[in-house]
Amino acid sequence: MHTDTTPKEKPTGDGNPTAGHTDTQTVPNPANTDKVFHSLRAAYALHGHTLHRTDPNDGAVTYWAERWGLVRYLPTIDTARRFLEQIGGRL
Repeated sequence: MHTDTTPKEKPTGDGNPTAGHTDTQTVPNPANTDKVFHSLRAAYALHGHTLHRTDPNDGAVTYWAERWGLVRYLPTIDTARRFLEQIGGRL
């Protein structure tokens, strides 16, 4: 038996995004920075280092890595990523 109904198809593309979703981030979201920091901290721990940062509520955030009592100052999160690559890690 033949029916002239079309199959139920889902639309392609993203014509109806979820509430609060944006494709490009226009306003910096501190939660994303926290997620990146905690991911970096975990990656550092896998390589025997600890990663710390100053309190974001106190102003500009700086980072430092520690291992065997030695400290390496990392002024930005990008330098923290680069140092992770130097010690053999990656995200």
